[in-house]
Amino acid sequence: MTLPVIRRATAGDAALLARVGADLFTSAFGPLNDPNDLRLYLAQAFSPAKQEAELVDANRTTWIAELPEGATAGYAMVIRGAASPAVVANHPAELQRFYVAPSFQGRGLAQELMTACVEQAHEWGCDALWLGVWERNPRAIAFYEKSGFRKVGRQFFMVGSDRQHDYVMTRTL
Repeated sequence: MTLPVIRRATAGDAALLARVGADLFTSAFGPLNDPNDLRLYLAQAFSPAKQEAELVDANRTTWIAELPEGATAGYAMVIRGAASPAVVANHPAELQRFYVAPSFQGRGLAQELMTACVEQAHEWGCDALWLGVWERNPRAIAFYEKSGFRKVGRQFFMVGSDRQHDYVMTRTL
């Protein structure tokens, strides 16, 4: 299998990220959520307009993992300056989105995407990288722990009208 190449997303990738983001979120969490709540969340979080606004934000960087023929294998978004009450840092960055297509899980792509995000946070001069991860996602939690993150708190995450619980995890940079 050909390995994906990781590149920085541009504003021209808004439609791609709207589609891929919704597909990967649905693949990961669809079976565990009410279809109506899922629809509401996807419409709010993955519209092309929202993706474009995020892509032109100078405090965000999005990395896309693509195969040579253009298929997307995953993506990640990191935000400079995003804070959480559970995270002790002077200059934090948040790993806001991190998705790898099921067919690429366990092949090293997640670690490559993580490396790109950590390097971006270092470039920004951040002293901590943090994230929220659904408490019902043990595979992701294990990956983040393997990547140097530790649980430091909890927060809520809304999927439609469903208030879900996330762990807040952080790693020092």
